[in-house]
Amino acid sequence: MKRLQFIVGTSWLLGATSLARADARAAPRQVVLKLATAPYPHPSRAAGHLYDKVFYDAAQHYSDSTVGIVVPPNYRPTDAVDCIVHFHGWRNSVAGVLARYQLVQQLSDSRLNAILIVPQGPLNAPDSGFGRLELNDGGFANFMDDVLNHLVNCGILHSKKLGRIVLTAHSGGYGGAGGVLTRGGLNDNISDVILFDSAYGYFDAFANWTKASPQHHLLSVFTDDTSTGNAALMGMLQGPQPNIYVHLAKDMTVENLQTRGPTFVLTTDVAHDELLQRLHWYQLFLQTTALARR
Repeated sequence: MKRLQFIVGTSWLLGATSLARADARAAPRQVVLKLATAPYPHPSRAAGHLYDKVFYDAAQHYSDSTVGIVVPPNYRPTDAVDCIVHFHGWRNSVAGVLARYQLVQQLSDSRLNAILIVPQGPLNAPDSGFGRLELNDGGFANFMDDVLNHLVNCGILHSKKLGRIVLTAHSGGYGGAGGVLTRGGLNDNISDVILFDSAYGYFDAFANWTKASPQHHLLSVFTDDTSTGNAALMGMLQGPQPNIYVHLAKDMTVENLQTRGPTFVLTTDVAHDELLQRLHWYQLFLQTTALARR
């Protein structure tokens, strides 16, 4: 694979020109923006955050407005832009998440015609808060509008119309995903929510969104860490007739994950921090969504 191209800030136009000359369609493109609509800085962490007797100050951990964006190879422009928005877990950065969990390669291998968006939450801090994306009414709608406007203005995209959205969350990323479903303003666009050992809270938000439409698909893979939370979700979603699907990871296939009913997968073999990348489950689960292929 060719070396990934890194384009920093809104001054990436010259980099985009170079990419075009180098036949950038042969490799994923990565864009890094600084956006005022990103999760932080935000009043909720203006005074920092105390966890387990350790203080995480705002300057170092809650002031980074980075948003990482990945455009897959051979991306096909369409009238409406499909997006995957990933909420990372504790003690992470955008660059670290993309590298450690192999998200760029897995997006490419999924062959989905969608862009991946990774907003920076708490920077290298043990915290599930996602600032304005979690807590502001319409904060997610404003954020997505901002992202698409930047990408259109700089020539990466040709349409500002938002299509389907898939939310993915790992571990503490539940705070971002749950907040988005509670007050983000784009629930009608969200077709799929994928939780990677992330059922720690916001149970009502996940359950209410899932039950709001038969086109809303919840897929949750879990270890012992979130077995209680997933059991709670199963109870909230179970209807009068059997309507949820539960699998052991060793028995799952693309076919039995592609139902639009709420789906839960238990693994006893893959560790919490290896769920996305060890067996390429991020790619596998993306392939079960309603997003179109390239």
